[in-house]
Amino acid sequence: MDISAKTKVFAVLGDPIGHSLSPMIQNYIAELRNCDMSYHAFHVTPDNLETAVKGGLALGISGFNITVPHKKTVMRYLCGLDKTAELIGAVNTLKLTENGYVGYNTDIIGAYYALKINGIEVKDKNVLVLGAGGAGNACAAMAFTRGAKNVYIANRTISNAKVLSERFGGNVSALGTEDIYSLENVDIVINTTTLGFGDKADMTPVKDPEWYKEAGVSAVFDAVYSPWETRFLREAKERGVKAINGFPMLVYQAAAAQEIWFDTKFSDEFKLQLCDELTKRYLGEK
Repeated sequence: MDISAKTKVFAVLGDPIGHSLSPMIQNYIAELRNCDMSYHAFHVTPDNLETAVKGGLALGISGFNITVPHKKTVMRYLCGLDKTAELIGAVNTLKLTENGYVGYNTDIIGAYYALKINGIEVKDKNVLVLGAGGAGNACAAMAFTRGAKNVYIANRTISNAKVLSERFGGNVSALGTEDIYSLENVDIVINTTTLGFGDKADMTPVKDPEWYKEAGVSAVFDAVYSPWETRFLREAKERGVKAINGFPMLVYQAAAAQEIWFDTKFSDEFKLQLCDELTKRYLGEK
């Protein structure tokens, strides 16, 4: 790729960030599109988030992706939100405008397609979302807006889950993490916690995996993609449950971000091709 003074610059901000596959994915999409852009990863701690956003404005950086732990906090430093991000209450994509950065959320799209391409529909299903952070917000909103029969949000701090459930109302309810075993009819379980990632790689939010059978769980989805198979996924799969990791979500939300940045629309065939080719590339590099 040739870099010039006209090349548009994008980046992902997070803490930690060394594990991120976003540069590989975004630059690969740009290469396929013959798009004059360059995408990077910046390690930004919570104390420096405001400075980073203001620095991006000063430098004219065209857009950002936002990852853990900034998806909610970054909203303080934006000039506006699109309707989906406002509903979700979390942001993972920023687009530069003449007034500042506008926040969007493409995680909701990524989560939906990660399930859909694996044959899982949430409509009329009972969906349990583990975690009430930024990704939890998006996954709960995805299930709610896609017609889930019931959406349960479980979080260690139940007050955070209640705040999120009240945002949607209706068939969305909150409970503590230890209370999930009282649920008797759950079709899909979505993990958006950090258990299974980084220094918590040997941990899982479901302490009793035998509950999957008791509750009738047919599919689990983990927003984590590194490691490729978390303990959460492995223990579910060992009990006959379909297990999906977070890589497709990452690819689809990345494609959606470029659609926002460049005011374009990719075909479903193009996005499915992206997911297949990037999965092969990632697994081949491991």
